[in-house]
Amino acid sequence: MLSRQFARNVQLRVTTRCFTRSNVIRETNKDKIPAQKSSENDGVIGSRMHRVSDFDKRMLVWVKRYPSVADVPKDVTEDCILSARNKARIKTCNYMIAFTLIGCLISVILGKRDAAKGENLIKQRDDWLRDRLAEDKNK
Repeated sequence: MLSRQFARNVQLRVTTRCFTRSNVIRETNKDKIPAQKSSENDGVIGSRMHRVSDFDKRMLVWVKRYPSVADVPKDVTEDCILSARNKARIKTCNYMIAFTLIGCLISVILGKRDAAKGENLIKQRDDWLRDRLAEDKNK
């Protein structure tokens, strides 16, 4: 039964999955693929090409795939853009980790300084409550 389903699926369609934002597996039938009319893609054999946006250009320069924004071609391979996105994602996460650690250290230093002065949340709450009660009595 399993081999019969496998044989039928192979005969009917070819499935491809492009690693984009879509989780849907695209099914293509070789008979239904339209002929490409663009002369730009005639010389490309192999990897699929991706049209680069301004954000993609800046990202490619940031991960040092190209020396400047002007040097980035208008079409790059999908492998190139995917690896650049992954590197940019990892770089961004590393920067966020560093900023979080710096923020934690600053909060610890400020907390210890306030504790040395004798300031804490309970004291601040009591002072605020005392001020509010004094204002209510004066009204």
